[in-house]
Amino acid sequence: MSRYTVEVKPATASDPEATNGYDRPLRTFFLQAFPDPETDESALWLGAFPTLESIIEAARAQGYEVRGLTRK
Repeated sequence: MSRYTVEVKPATASDPEATNGYDRPLRTFFLQAFPDPETDESALWLGAFPTLESIIEAARAQGYEVRGLTRK
């Protein structure tokens, strides 16, 4: 599984340490941001997306913008 740091921004805040990754066995992408320090659950968790484009669209549909995402 690969993990990369990206920035996720909704209208009012920013998480410069958000995680985007690729699960090679499942061949899917995931994105998580805004972890709760007490529970470690993320306010944004998107998983099992087949393409980077589809995960960006899903994040935008929930009001989040992803920055720093590359094909690497």
